[in-house]
Amino acid sequence: MKKIIVGIDVSKEKIDASAILVTVNQLGMQKLDYQTFENRPMGFRRMVVWARHLVKGITLDEVMFCCETTGAYDHKLCDYLFARGLDIWRESALQIKKSSGLRKGKDDKTDSLAIAEYAMRHADKAVYYVSPSQDIRELKELLLYRHKLEQEKASTTVRVAGLKATAGKSPSRNFILRDAQKRIKQLEKSIKECEKQILDIYERNEEMKKSYTHITSIKGVSIVNATAMIAYSNNFKNITSSRKIASYYGVAPFREKSGTSVDKKAKVNCYSNSMLRSYLTMAARHTIKANGIYFDYYNRMIAAGKCYGVAINNVKNKLLNLSISLVINDMDYEACHEYKRLQGKAELA
Repeated sequence: MKKIIVGIDVSKEKIDASAILVTVNQLGMQKLDYQTFENRPMGFRRMVVWARHLVKGITLDEVMFCCETTGAYDHKLCDYLFARGLDIWRESALQIKKSSGLRKGKDDKTDSLAIAEYAMRHADKAVYYVSPSQDIRELKELLLYRHKLEQEKASTTVRVAGLKATAGKSPSRNFILRDAQKRIKQLEKSIKECEKQILDIYERNEEMKKSYTHITSIKGVSIVNATAMIAYSNNFKNITSSRKIASYYGVAPFREKSGTSVDKKAKVNCYSNSMLRSYLTMAARHTIKANGIYFDYYNRMIAAGKCYGVAINNVKNKLLNLSISLVINDMDYEACHEYKRLQGKAELA
């Protein structure tokens, strides 16, 4: 059991750390100290030294660090502590905020203390940070950069459509139109280069290449969705079930029921990664339009009276379930697999 918990509020330039001492049976706490350090290796080293000397007789093995997810700002801190064998819990900022109750006012010192108190109360749910591989990091960065390029291309394409309709004989507008069209071609070239870089990573990482091959064997799932699943699940090491990955994508429905007055139908919520959800939606639409594996299933849902949103969400769930199943069972997608399996079993008999 951890005796000292250090809550860390991370920002771009500095980190604020509040330490608390856990009392017997985790029924209470004692505030120990609060310090501010630089958000760089020198500051991390000073924080570790500070934590070591908080209470005489307590070693760093009995100290747990906890911080919020803050994009790229907390990665160096987590990697530094992980590399030294220290326990760091990287928890969702929204989860901590929702669990902190009503708060009046806000500052970095109060936030760091709130993080420490959250970690103390929910210590049994702690999931210690494990530093992802360099290839996983690069996949995420390339995927996010490609997403930004797509967004820029979409906005520029809209701009070009408007200019084509209004340019006329205006020299300035025609110049903007030509320049925008050049920009679209450059963006398309950059997107292709991004995809090439992603494929190069798969070529040098056999384990991820195998997962990529299995997922892309599904008609309608291409490099973008396959890379998103691999990168955000740490090649299915952090997320190992279809229900968990569906919840992360925001396509798993949850029901609300309380007493006799509240009984709402199961529905999806907004607590998810919107970029991944949009990519999965495109894959589901593609597999339906291209007469893919769930074309008949989608049409049966619509014929049964299900609305478009429910039908397409069910297809998205099936795609995720199939993808993770293929990776876990180390096999490519095979049409009519169950029928062939039973037929082969009958022949052997």
